[in-house]
Amino acid sequence: MPETETPTTAIKPTEKATRSLERLRERFGVTALPAGVEVLANSESGVNDLYMNANRQLADGKVEEGTKLLVALAVASALGSKDATTYFSDAAARKGRSEQEIADAISVATVCGIFNGYFRFRHQIPADLQSTYEAFRAPFNANSFMKVSIDQVEVEAICITVSSINNCEKCVEGHINKGKSLGITDEQIDELIRVGAVASAFARVASSLA
Repeated sequence: MPETETPTTAIKPTEKATRSLERLRERFGVTALPAGVEVLANSESGVNDLYMNANRQLADGKVEEGTKLLVALAVASALGSKDATTYFSDAAARKGRSEQEIADAISVATVCGIFNGYFRFRHQIPADLQSTYEAFRAPFNANSFMKVSIDQVEVEAICITVSSINNCEKCVEGHINKGKSLGITDEQIDELIRVGAVASAFARVASSLA
């Protein structure tokens, strides 16, 4: 059968959209953009918003950019977007994060996702079964939360954000409390959630439009 032209292949990105793509490359020093992000450039406003939000929310603030990039790649990994994970991993490396730190950030997100999956269910069960399930243990390994190259503040930053993305209320509450005990402030938590929001949108576009 002959190939048919889709609406996205028929559109040529505008000069402004092309400039936004170039800024996404320059901003984090990553030459290769996910193919899905390139497709988003068919919407001038869409790709410009993605660039502006990534530029603003991943910049140094109450949380350093290097930590934000680890959080972004952890979110991209948790959402299963290989291209977005590669993009943020490369950006983190350009910011001075080691290969081991990048691997460990992904490891933390992976284990956090296991706990999120279980404790999200704990929140969903009927009230009359709460006491029954509270008596059950969650025998999952969590060495990735302790025996890693990144410090405990960054571990909790990743866990707070990934737990939010995975919609696990119990894990969000637990990791916020742990993070605050380590000195993470409410302002920093708010920044981390904004990073997660941008990273999740980036990851979903990278996967859905590829």
